[in-house]
This record gives sequence, C-alpha cells and structure tokens, in this order.
Amino acid sequence: MSPNDYDEKRAYHRMKVDTPITFSLNGQAQVTHQAISKNLSASGLLIQSEFAPAQNDKIEVVMDTGNDRFSPFIIQGRVLRVEADIEAAEQYLISISIEQSQ
Repeated sequence: MSPNDYDEKRAYHRMKVDTPITFSLNGQAQVTHQAISKNLSASGLLIQSEFAPAQNDKIEVVMDTGNDRFSPFIIQGRVLRVEADIEAAEQYLISISIEQSQ
C-alpha cells in the first residue's frame, strides 16, 4: 500500500493550512503555547510546536483569522498523537481530534 492509498481512504479531505495559532491545555487558558497549523479536516487538525502535550490532553486551539471582521476560529478537542518532527529539530507534530469548533 502506498502512502497515498491511506490518504485516499480518509473520511474527510485534509486542507493545507499554514497559520500561526495558540493553544492551551486541560482548561488552563492562562497558559498558552505557540504553534503552526499544518492541515485541517472536518474531524482533525495537525499542528507543529516546540511544546509536546500529553496524549489525551484536552486542547483548545485559537486560530486568528487576521481580519477584524471575522472572529478567531476556536477548536476544542483531544490530543490523539504527538511525534517528533523528523524534518524540524526540536519540533513536534501534534494530531488533534476535533470535538467542537466555533
């Protein structure tokens, strides 16, 4: 099976989205971390960060739209997987399952 075969079997199409975001964990909104979103689908989000949360942490992601006319995009979910990014030293790829968005 080629890597593309797996992507074709996904339930939702993933969109590449390289946008700066902030995130907080386990309801602690006063402590935020910086990251870059990598891709987004209807059920998940992949981000890249220097900070590695624990698997199953509750996470809230805030993606600023960069436009005063539109509110930030906010996602609540759970951390599914955290892996070292082999293409970027001291960075982690964090897979998030989206439970709610606004």
